[in-house]
Order: sequence, then C-alpha cells, then structure tokens
Amino acid sequence: MMLAYALMVLILLVCFLFLYRAVVRSLLSASNSSSLSTSFLQIRHTEIAEEFALGRITADERKQLLLDLEAEGSHPLLPKSFARRSNTLESWLFLAMVAFVVLGSMILYDRLGYGKEVIFTQAVASQNVSPQEVSDFLAYRANRYDRPEDWYYQATNFMQNGDFQTAVESFEKALAKMPESADGRIALQVEYVQALFYANGSRSSDKIHQEVDNILKVEPTQAIVLGLKGVAEYSENNYLGAVLAWQEAIRYNSNSSERIALLGAIAKARDAGGISYQQVPPVISHQIAVQLEMNSPEQQWQANDVVLVYAKVEGQPMPVSIQRVFPESLNQPILLTNLDALMPTVTLAETKKVDLIVKLSDIRDNDLTKGRIIGIKEDVFTNHKGIIRIKVSL
Repeated sequence: MMLAYALMVLILLVCFLFLYRAVVRSLLSASNSSSLSTSFLQIRHTEIAEEFALGRITADERKQLLLDLEAEGSHPLLPKSFARRSNTLESWLFLAMVAFVVLGSMILYDRLGYGKEVIFTQAVASQNVSPQEVSDFLAYRANRYDRPEDWYYQATNFMQNGDFQTAVESFEKALAKMPESADGRIALQVEYVQALFYANGSRSSDKIHQEVDNILKVEPTQAIVLGLKGVAEYSENNYLGAVLAWQEAIRYNSNSSERIALLGAIAKARDAGGISYQQVPPVISHQIAVQLEMNSPEQQWQANDVVLVYAKVEGQPMPVSIQRVFPESLNQPILLTNLDALMPTVTLAETKKVDLIVKLSDIRDNDLTKGRIIGIKEDVFTNHKGIIRIKVSL
C-alpha cells in the first residue's frame, strides 16, 4: 500500500517538474522572440537609411517606410503579454488536470475500500492481526457491501467470541439478504438456530421451536436441528418427544463425541419420563468404544490424512462397522455402532466377535482397501462394555 502511495507522489512530482520546464521554456521563447524583433527593426532602419543615401528611394518613400516600420513594431500580430498568458494558462490547466486525475484516483481507491482490504490481507498473511482488527474489518465489509456472505462472516466471528446475541442479529441480516432458494440457506438457518439457542442461555424458546420445525420440513434428517428439537421437547417435559428426536439425531450424526453426548441425554430423558426400552427400542443396540493410543504425541499429520477405524469379521470382505476420524479428533473415544455398517445385511448386532483395524488413509481416496494399517485388535466381543484401547504405530 505504501508503495502505491509513493508511486502516486512520484507521478505528481514529475508533473510539477514538467510544468516548471514548460513555463521556463515559454518565458525563454518569449524573451528570444522579443530580442529577435528588436534586432529586426534595427537592421531595417539601417537598410532604409542606406537605400536613401544611395538614392534608390525618395525622401517621401523613406518617410513612409519608417512609418510602416514603426507601426509594425508597435502593433505585432499577437501581443507578447498575451502569448505569455496563453502559455502559462495552458500549463496550469494541464497541471490541474493531472493533479485531479492522480488525487481523484487515490481518493476513489480509498473510498472503494481496496486500501483497507489490501492492508488487512497483508496483516493476515504476516500473522500480525489482532482479534479486534478482525472484528473491525468484518464489520466494515458487512456495512459497506451489505452481502449475505459478509454478514455471515461477521456472525461466525461473533459466535467464536461468545457474543451470541450480536451473532443472532448478523445471522438475521444474512438470511434477509439471501434468496429463499439459494444454496446453503438451510446450513445458514442451522447456524442461526444454534446462535439463538446459545443466546438464550442454552435453553429452548418458542422462536427456536418454530425455526427448528421450519428447517425439518425442508431437511428432516438434519442432525444438529434434530438435537435442538430434542432440547425443545425436553424443556417442555415431553420426554418421549425428546428421546425420539435425539435418537433420530444419533441416526444421522456419525460424530462419536456427539453421539456419546446424545446417548447421555437420551438416558436422562428415559429416566425422567419413565420410558422403557420396550416402549422405545434404542437405535443403537450394539456399540464398541475405541480409544487410540498414539506412540508419538507430537505426530506431524499431512493435510489429507484420515484415520479409518473399523470392525471386521472373518469371511466378510466389507467392514460391519466403520468410522472415519480426522487427526484432530483422535484424542476422543471413537464409537462403532450397529448404525455404521457399509452393507445393510450385516451389522454389529449380528456378530459376536470382530477384529478392530486402524488404517491411515487419504481423504481423497474412496477405496477403503487402500491405506496403511497402523493398529489392530483381534477377537473383540461386540458386547464389551468398556473402552477398547488400541496402540497405534505410525
């Protein structure tokens, strides 16, 4: 940015230098023209005198020639002062035009916000930006461009900073600017409902209930919203509705830590409502909890690394249960359940023993046979109640 301003100042200096040279040349030209005019008159006087002395012209002719010469010298075609004024005026007009263009470009560049965006981008690249500077820049962009994505970025920044009420306001502005049929509107609505939930002290409300119902009408398998629906039902003492909503959330959410939290919530709702397993059978009938133990806590992962944890039985080519885990989540328990089968005919519920395999793979690879085995545990009972620990060697 500073380089751009320095370049603009340099252009202005060049323009001033050009103007100075033009003015000096104009003055020198006018001075030379005046000197030439004076020399011409003197030479012409001398010639007329010589012509008269040689008798080539008469006295009347000499008198008339001198009168003509005097008139010519006192009344030039363009006055010297006018010529000087004309040259100076043109120079100043040229200077004003250049200055207007350069300074106008600088002001326009700043008013359009490019300067601020360039400075912020450079600060981010150099990792020299504070949270307050991020917030200020996102607020500037949201108010200047008034686009859904700008309000969304501001809302997510407020969520990260724990300012949930302000995040709700930004989400509402983003939704107001986004067309009803736009891609990603449901995802935005989901985050909006989460902001409403946290802004209300992690409690449900009529507004949250209404927003949840609106989302589920369009996307009935949205796991996060199903979880919030369970919260809403539980807050209204509808424990059966809470159990059913949370079980559906488990069905469509494969995240192990979130499943474990939902299982705890379901158990609490069952106790509060006296809901037996005969009345509402559990969606997860069989599960194995796995905890990986890394041989190197400071393991350096690649950008596309993914860990596959799956249960396999002899004679079956495909896993009966599988979870895909990213490196940042490996410190949490991994839950393999009867819902995670690749083949609909065989699940964890139809097996007694399985081999647990841990494989390091590439997230871009759809072939589960590829990758490198980094851990294994054989002959694990599917009704095991504890956590199976597997040592992983990379």
